[in-house]
Amino acid sequence: MDQDTLRILLREAVRETVAEVLQTVLELDRTAFLQVHGGRRNGYYPASWRPPSARWT
Repeated sequence: MDQDTLRILLREAVRETVAEVLQTVLELDRTAFLQVHGGRRNGYYPASWRPPSARWT
C-alpha cells in the first residue's frame, strides 16, 4: 500500500472511532440529565423499573 492509501484508511478509521465515542458520550450525558431532571415523564426509567403493563406479562 502506498502512503496515500494508508492515510485514507487511517482517516476513515479515526472518523468511525470518533463517531462511536461521541455517540456513547451523548447517550451517557442524556441518561445522566434524565436521571437528574427528567424522571419518568421524559422517558427515563431506571433499569429495575418496568411499566405496569410489562409486569403482568
